[in-house]
Amino acid sequence: MSHKIIILVLASIMLGFGCTAKHEPEEAKPIEINTFPKEISIPKAFIQKIEADLLNESKVLTPVYLFIPLKVLFTQKTHGTLASETVSYSLPKAGGTLDMQSIAIGQGSFYFSFPEEQFKELPELEHLFYVSQSPVTKIDGEDFGLGCGKWLDLKNNFTSFQKPNFLQLNTTKNRHLHVMAGSYIFIFRKLNQIFLTQVTITDSKNGDVLCPQTAPELQEMKL
Repeated sequence: MSHKIIILVLASIMLGFGCTAKHEPEEAKPIEINTFPKEISIPKAFIQKIEADLLNESKVLTPVYLFIPLKVLFTQKTHGTLASETVSYSLPKAGGTLDMQSIAIGQGSFYFSFPEEQFKELPELEHLFYVSQSPVTKIDGEDFGLGCGKWLDLKNNFTSFQKPNFLQLNTTKNRHLHVMAGSYIFIFRKLNQIFLTQVTITDSKNGDVLCPQTAPELQEMKL
């Protein structure tokens, strides 16, 4: 299967699931993470894009980076798939990492989203970068994963990712990891103020199916 087809498969998985689902999440079990990231690593290619966007509007303004918190919601569809029916993780300013080992504990389907209320007071979204942490992997004859170091700008799908029943994932043969594992980098901008947060989704138990910690040079993929 060509890289173009692989990308389209990923896009259909990320953009198509949940369109007809009617699942309404129960009140989420809140989990607050107060540990700030030891380091915040934003790929150079993304910083260059941010600064290029600003330069197109002004030759004199310099970017001011402001780190903001992030909430991530997991909602169970199949009983026994998640550790809790519905769980909301509150990450500190600049975001952090979530380990699916302690979140997805059984076989079945669940939903993954970013609750919309947290973004209401922020300026317009500039970019939503997704950097894949999964190699392209064949499961039952179908390709999953974007590839190590490959990335997409999911800005056009930002509204959909805020819906609690939009992105449906399945844990069978680690399909969920090959679709969702990686970093989601949110960039909002008002003039020269850059509001930034991120979350990295990984799985310490199944690290052997994901990309190595030292990823190859980033490569943009086009839908």
